Amino acid sequence: MNAGNLFLLIIGIMFSAGCVSPGVRPEEHSNMRKFFQKLKCGEEATVAYFGGSITWGATATDPLKTSWRALLAKRLQREFPAARLVPVDAAIGGKGSDLGVFRMDRDVLPFRPDLTFVEFAVNDAQNPERLECMEGILRKLHTGRPDMAIVLVITGYGAESFESPREEDYRSLAAYYGIPAISVVPEVRRRIAAGEFSCRDILTDGTHPNDRGYALYCDIIFEQLMNCGDSGPWPEKPLTANRFESARMIELASLLPPAASAAAWRRELPSVTGVWFDHQPSRWLPSVIVPERETASLSLETACSGAGVYYETVPGGDRFELLADGVSIFAADTKFPWPYPGLGNRFQLLPVAGKHTITVKAHGPNLRLGCLLLTGP
Repeated sequence: MNAGNLFLLIIGIMFSAGCVSPGVRPEEHSNMRKFFQKLKCGEEATVAYFGGSITWGATATDPLKTSWRALLAKRLQREFPAARLVPVDAAIGGKGSDLGVFRMDRDVLPFRPDLTFVEFAVNDAQNPERLECMEGILRKLHTGRPDMAIVLVITGYGAESFESPREEDYRSLAAYYGIPAISVVPEVRRRIAAGEFSCRDILTDGTHPNDRGYALYCDIIFEQLMNCGDSGPWPEKPLTANRFESARMIELASLLPPAASAAAWRRELPSVTGVWFDHQPSRWLPSVIVPERETASLSLETACSGAGVYYETVPGGDRFELLADGVSIFAADTKFPWPYPGLGNRFQLLPVAGKHTITVKAHGPNLRLGCLLLTGP
């Protein structure tokens, strides 16, 4: 067979397998279409699950098997048996988009996902800044990987009635960016109204699903995912004030002076035990700094519009303070009521963006601080 005939044969096979759409150049495919083309062609595709405890699978009998993300991965594998799906677990319970917009540069983007599910609706609740944080996540995802498909997942909660506090906000945000918003809320409410089950039948504690609830979430998400339309053009202008697209994390240990003079703080590995696996600090923090003196401080001069800290919460934890130009921004208590460590974060926008000296000041020795959180300028 000559080279020309071999080329035509290969193209014919690709057309028949659905790997190339006649008359459509590959670059014209939407990101979601590109994702499904990869699956149809048996290629490797990375899927990131970025969210809170509902995405992690809290109160599932086995989050690695019966959470909605685990069940969805199985459904996609059954639907596309030749595909090589690579899941990325980027879910931390109890944390919202206010931390997500900072940690995504470490927990999501380095894995170069082909599809990212973003689920923070329940944890974001009614905090007015969270819409900006969520927009910051979407814009950073798109900037970091423009060919990535992005899906906003909206979950709900309730002991008697099932609802989501950010349903309208996040649907509007998704519509503005031309990406799918998959909400489990309308279908769950419809079935509750039809008498198929109550909230208590599918939720263990009014928020986290049991295995039946996770299976239901998976069914709804899978059905809507398989029917997602093409994404629209990505708008250059943000919808909100967009103060969080510039969010970044700086490892505090990287700011320590040379070892010979680093008497105020010492660098340690994050705790390898956690009150929950999704809160195990060693999974999420690159390092921590521990004060050698009860009033140790560490400063950085930088241009910023806001500042915060990402830290371990620990049994008997002490307080620390964050200052801008010598003025207190906030004080945080790291004491955790559980016998194992967890994760905490605090952030505050500053009155004026510009060059500031940001200082972390210890108020006791039992502190394990991980990263400085900054926005702007």
